[in-house]
Amino acid sequence: MNKMKKLKPDADGFLYGLEDKVPAGQSTVYGLQYLVYFLAGSAIMPVIIGTYLGLDQVHIAQMLQRTFLLSGGVSILQAIFGHRFPIIDGPAGLWMGLLIILSSASTSFGKGLNVLRADLEFGMICAGIMVVIIGLTGLMDKILKIFNPIINGSFLILMVLQMSATVMKGATGISSGNITIQPKYLFIFFVTTAIIVVINLKAKGFFQSIATLIGVVCGWILAYLLGISPDFISSHDGLIAVPQAFAWGKPTIDSSVIITCLIGEFVLFSNFAASIHGMEEMLHKPADHKTIRNSTLLFGLTAALTGIFPVPGFVPFASAPSTTKLTRVAARGPFIIGGIFMMVLGIIAPICSFFAAIPPSVGYSAMMIVFAMMMIQGLNEFKKIDFSTREGFIVGISFMVGAGIMFLDSTSFSSMPQMLRYIASNGLIVGLILVILLDQVILRKPNPKRIKD
Repeated sequence: MNKMKKLKPDADGFLYGLEDKVPAGQSTVYGLQYLVYFLAGSAIMPVIIGTYLGLDQVHIAQMLQRTFLLSGGVSILQAIFGHRFPIIDGPAGLWMGLLIILSSASTSFGKGLNVLRADLEFGMICAGIMVVIIGLTGLMDKILKIFNPIINGSFLILMVLQMSATVMKGATGISSGNITIQPKYLFIFFVTTAIIVVINLKAKGFFQSIATLIGVVCGWILAYLLGISPDFISSHDGLIAVPQAFAWGKPTIDSSVIITCLIGEFVLFSNFAASIHGMEEMLHKPADHKTIRNSTLLFGLTAALTGIFPVPGFVPFASAPSTTKLTRVAARGPFIIGGIFMMVLGIIAPICSFFAAIPPSVGYSAMMIVFAMMMIQGLNEFKKIDFSTREGFIVGISFMVGAGIMFLDSTSFSSMPQMLRYIASNGLIVGLILVILLDQVILRKPNPKRIKD
């Protein structure tokens, strides 16, 4: 009687390396495991963002369809033709923050959210074209040099500060149309957050990696028991539905929205590069110039597709190295199967309608975890810097101006030209522009060496 061959990990602890072929049965199982990671990163953010963009539950479900389909498809394309690593592409926390900020500003300035959504379609297409040009001209390395630790750290922490009010309004039920704090919303928010944090800190392996998904499920059950879970609303599209291009209407042009989209995609370059670099180091497989160019072009194509099939902006997940290390499977085959499973979910309407019914307080809990991790990332960036008076001035002035603008009433900017309103009233963008000017122009060092050896 033949015995099943026992797999032996390689020197790095992997059962299957990047170029290895995995048996069909095991590939399917590993593919299903990857599907969990896909869902954990892509099923929650669109629900939160959709509410701010003025979408009802049916349209949020349709946005989830587009998100699932693009996430699976783009990840497969990158694994085959781009960087060729098992890295999931999905909604970026950065874009969640920017879209919420834009929607709040749009409402304050009397601009309809339906118009903003159409503006965003064109803005993301422009951002995608910009990235493609960068990929074709080889400017990637020069751009990445701009985003050093002092700029990355400042941006990430300013983003957390800007989003803190949004999270607390969601946690207390105020963003759901209530005037006062709702104890049930707050209770669910804290219980969900506690579950996610405890699992992250105490669990190991696979359960730790899906802590957010477990917390959302538990919080959702609790919300249902307390009677504040949204009702499931069918999209009436049948079982199978094909996502629609330009679902938010004919693209319209707003220069301030275009600039914001360009800045947002520009900033994501550092995240994009970090994801690839982390996999290179872990798998000992440096990417050559052609690979970097191809992956950059696909990154630009992805940005354009998020405008054509409107969804929050995408980025390769920086958590990819730790996820791959956890599964101990670096082979592309199971990853591609997981991407196919994700695409299949993207055309099954009832599944997306189900995820669109996530209770707001549960979604905001997951959102807080995302931005808490972003704060950690920002503080870690600052650890790389030898702070002197110069660095103190750069960070201090940028934070004072950027955070100060966050406390100003939006009507303070109503006298400005429309092109400048969104940018000038956005403390995050103003702070980012200021820290870049101070670091790279006004207080620039002739030969900067801030990073510790």
